[in-house]
Amino acid sequence: MTTILFVPGAWITLAAYEPFLQTLSGAGYDTRFAAYPSLDPKDPTAQDVEADTKAIASTLKPLVEEEGKDVLIILHSYAGMPGAAAATRLSKTQRAKEGKAGGVMGLVFIGAFVVPEGLSCAGLQGGNLPLWILLDNPSPNLNLPDDPVGNFAADVEPELAKLLVSEIKPHSSLAFTAPQPHPAWADEEFKGRLAFIVTANDPAVPKEAQYGMMAGSQKEWIVKEIACSHCAPFLNRKDETLALIREVISELP
Repeated sequence: MTTILFVPGAWITLAAYEPFLQTLSGAGYDTRFAAYPSLDPKDPTAQDVEADTKAIASTLKPLVEEEGKDVLIILHSYAGMPGAAAATRLSKTQRAKEGKAGGVMGLVFIGAFVVPEGLSCAGLQGGNLPLWILLDNPSPNLNLPDDPVGNFAADVEPELAKLLVSEIKPHSSLAFTAPQPHPAWADEEFKGRLAFIVTANDPAVPKEAQYGMMAGSQKEWIVKEIACSHCAPFLNRKDETLALIREVISELP
């Protein structure tokens, strides 16, 4: 059985993703969720990409190293940064060469950031974050997104959009300005194991930016598109997203 480890985007708690996780579980996948400390942090000055990477790895490594599971990692938005770093040296390809069971069978980015080592999320965007990220709100070193419905879910039914808005929490600004640790997608062992589901009607992370990040990686990607906003894949396009993930799994080595 494929185990799916889902890593959330910035600001958004588990409850908003729960309908999609239930869809994955109902389809027969062993579904897990990786939380990280830069979301609604107690001390935002201590929570950066590296701290998030360690937290995700603490969920991922036992699945691979102790249980020998084949793990597909789904990364939404900001999760592309710490989630990719957490997968380093855990690819199924590498572990098979070492005679070990299990491993990360693929990384699936959904409207997610592909950031080279040493560069920050802000650095990838010319040193500045988008204006819709409200810095020092609600307090110093934290931020919130402006107009989450307009930026994340304009094409989502009002009741589902309300669920999303109710689960928005502050995020550590350091997570967006600290450097990216080494990402697994840069390694040869992940050749053929990289996929990107492009959210094609996404004002938060525009389609052109998503393709630009893939091109900048200089890696080959399995590419799918879904014509929706940033969070719609997990709210009102769950079945379509599930179908695309099944396609991705069928195309992995």
